[in-house]
Amino acid sequence: MLSRRNIEKHVANALAEDDRWRVIVRGNNWLCPYCLKIGARDLRMDEAIEEKLTLHFVRGCSGWNYFNSDPQPIDRLRQRARYLVFKLRILRHVVEDRRFRVFAGERWLCPYCLESVAAPPPQHALDDFGAWGEAPEESPFLERMVSHLLSCKPFSQGEDQLRSLRDLDEARTRTERSRGLDLLRERFQRDESYQLLDQTRRWLCPFCAKAQDFKLSGTPDRSFFESMAGHLALCKARKVLGGQPRPAEELREKIEAGARARQLEKLRRKVTRHALWRVRDLEQRWYCPYCGEGTYVSYPSQSPKPEDPPNEESDRFLAGVRDHLTRCEDYRRPDAAVRPREDLAAAIEQANLAITRRRQVRRALAEDPRFALVDAFASWLCPYCRRLQGHITLDADEGSATFEKTVELVARHLSEECEQAHEGPPTATRAELEQLTKRASLAASGVRERGVVQTTDSLNESRWQAIKRDIDELTSRAAQRESSLAEARSKQLRLLPSLPSLPGYEFGRVYKPCEAVGGDFYHLFPAKDGAWGVAIGDIAGHGIEAALLMGLAKKLIEVHGRGLDSAAQTLCLANQDIFNDLDERTFVTAFYAILELEERKLRFARAGHNQLILFNPKRSPQLQMIGQRGMALGVDAGPLFERTLEELEIHLEPGDLVLQFTDGVSETIDAAGEQFGDDRLNEVIAAHGHHEVEYVLWKIERALDEFRGEVEQADDVTMIGFKVL
Repeated sequence: MLSRRNIEKHVANALAEDDRWRVIVRGNNWLCPYCLKIGARDLRMDEAIEEKLTLHFVRGCSGWNYFNSDPQPIDRLRQRARYLVFKLRILRHVVEDRRFRVFAGERWLCPYCLESVAAPPPQHALDDFGAWGEAPEESPFLERMVSHLLSCKPFSQGEDQLRSLRDLDEARTRTERSRGLDLLRERFQRDESYQLLDQTRRWLCPFCAKAQDFKLSGTPDRSFFESMAGHLALCKARKVLGGQPRPAEELREKIEAGARARQLEKLRRKVTRHALWRVRDLEQRWYCPYCGEGTYVSYPSQSPKPEDPPNEESDRFLAGVRDHLTRCEDYRRPDAAVRPREDLAAAIEQANLAITRRRQVRRALAEDPRFALVDAFASWLCPYCRRLQGHITLDADEGSATFEKTVELVARHLSEECEQAHEGPPTATRAELEQLTKRASLAASGVRERGVVQTTDSLNESRWQAIKRDIDELTSRAAQRESSLAEARSKQLRLLPSLPSLPGYEFGRVYKPCEAVGGDFYHLFPAKDGAWGVAIGDIAGHGIEAALLMGLAKKLIEVHGRGLDSAAQTLCLANQDIFNDLDERTFVTAFYAILELEERKLRFARAGHNQLILFNPKRSPQLQMIGQRGMALGVDAGPLFERTLEELEIHLEPGDLVLQFTDGVSETIDAAGEQFGDDRLNEVIAAHGHHEVEYVLWKIERALDEFRGEVEQADDVTMIGFKVL
C-alpha cells in the first residue's frame, strides 16, 4: 500500500509529464483521469495543487488502482469535461430560470418540448446554488434532465428556444391529468373495489357507492377513465374516507340492493298496470302469469295503485314475486310470455274449488259430529263411505299444523277416493257411525262381538293339517327375519334423540330409511350451557353396515361437540377419529351447528353436506341456501380437510325456519329418472314455510311421494329443522 508521500510524489510527476492529468473543467476544477469525476475544486496557483489532488485518492477514488492501470484516454477525458461543463450550464439555468423548475407531480417538464420526464425533484431548494452541495453535477435529478435535453429536438435547435410559463402551466395541467388517468387505470386493474359495475354496466364509485351515468361496454378506454376522474375530483365521500375505498364486499351488497330496488319498481309498474299480474285465489295467494301456478306469495290486503307510495306490505309482496321469478323456469326462458287469460282463469277456478273444499272440511270437522268419529287408534271414519282411514288421524287441536294436515288428507279423500261423497250429504246417523267405530275397535283388540258367528266350508282334515304346517313354517321363518330386522330398527331408532322442548324454538324431524335400518342420522344434544348441538349426516350407502357407521359418526360429533364453541373444530376432531375406521370407498357427509338459545345465533360448518336452508317471509331474499365449502368425513386424514372447512354464523330472527336434509330428499327420482332437486324443494318451503315446522316437513314428504309416484324409495330420507318463535 502506497504512503501519502509516495502518492503525492507520483501525482507531481504525472502533472509535469502527462496531459491526461491536466484536464480542467470550467475554470479551476480538476478532472480525475481515473474515475472521470471532478476530484479537486477551485484550484489556485498559489497553493500546493499536488496535496489537493492527493486527497482525492486518499479519500477513495472509485477508478484508481494504486497507479497500476493507465488513466483514461485524453479524448474521453476532454469529452467528459465538455459534458460536465454542459451539466453545470444547465444547473445554472435551473437555479436562475423558473421555467426549468416546473413539475407535474413527480415528473419534470422540459421547457423546450413540454414533455414530462421521470425526474422526481430533489429534497432541497432548486434556486439556491449552495443547496446543491459540493458535487452538484452528480445529482441524479440533473443527470435525468441532461439526458433528456441531449435527445430533445427543440433544444438542439437552440438553447434560447424556451417556451413560456403559460405554455408550461398548460402542459403541467395536461400531464397531471394524463398521469392521473394512468394511475386510475393501474388502480382499476389491481383493485377490485374500482372494477364493480351495476346491472346496467354503470360504474360504481368505490367511495360514495353510487352508480354513475357513464357505462363500460367493453375494454375501458380513455374516455371511461376521464369520466371516472371527473367524478372522483368532486366526490365528497372520497375526501371523508381519506382516499381509502370501501371494501368490495360492501360495494357488491350496494349493487345488489340497487338491483333489487330497480326490480321491485319494475314489478310495481307491472302489477299496477296489468291485470294478469294481480291474479290471486281465495286465500290471497298470488299466481304467476308465466307458469300459471299458485305461489307462496301473499297478495296485499289493498291492491297496489300507481299513485300509492311504497309500504312494507306491498314491498314484501313484490319481493316475494321477484324471488319466485328467479326460480320460475317459464319466466327464465328466452321466449318467455305470459299465459292466456283463459289458462289463469282455469287455474284460479281449480284452486278456489280446492280451497272451498278444505274450508268445508274444516267446518265439518269442527261442527258436524258425524265427521269427528275415530276408532281406538284415532283413525278417522269417513261418514260417506263409512270406512276407517288408517292414514288419517284426528287427534289434534284446531288451528295446529297437524290439524291442517288432517284437513288436507280428508279433503283429498273426499274428492279423489270416496265415490259416495259426490252423491250428496252423508246419510248415516251419528249412532250408526259410532257403532261402526266400536266394532272396528273390538276387532283390532281381538275380542269377538257377541252374537256374530263366521262359517266356512270344511276341508279334508289331513289336507288342512298339511297346509297349516306349511303356513306355520313360513310364518315362523318370516317372523324370525322380521323380528331381527325389527330389533335392529328398534335399536337404531333408540339411538336417535327425541325432539327437545326449548323456549322460543320449535323443532321437527323426518327419518325414513329405505330399508329396515339406514345410514342417515340426526342428533340434538346440549353442547354447553345455553347452547344445543344440531347435527345431521349421511353415510355413503345404506343397510346394516351404514347403520353401524351411523352410530359411530353420531357419537363422535356429540363427544367432541360438548363444551366446544367451534362447529368446524368439532367436525375436524370427529374426522380424525373416524378416518381410520372407513375404507377408501366409504365417507360421511355431515352438518353440525351450535344453536345459542339466548343470543339467537347459529354457528355451523358442513363437511360435504347439503347447504343450510333459511326461510323467513320478512327477510330479503326470503329463502337462502347458505354454506360454501367443506370436505366429507373420511376423505382426508386432516390437513386438507381442515383447510376446506368453513365456519359461518347467522343471527336468527323471529319467524326464521332453518332446515337441513340428506341427499335422499333432493335426489329422489321419478319414473322418468329425473331428480326432485333443490328448486322443487325450495318451492315447497317457500309455499308453506310460514307454517309450523312439522307441517312444512309433512308437505315436503307429500311432495316427494307425489313426485316419486310408483317408484320405490331408493335412498334414506332425513330432515331436521327448527323455527324461531
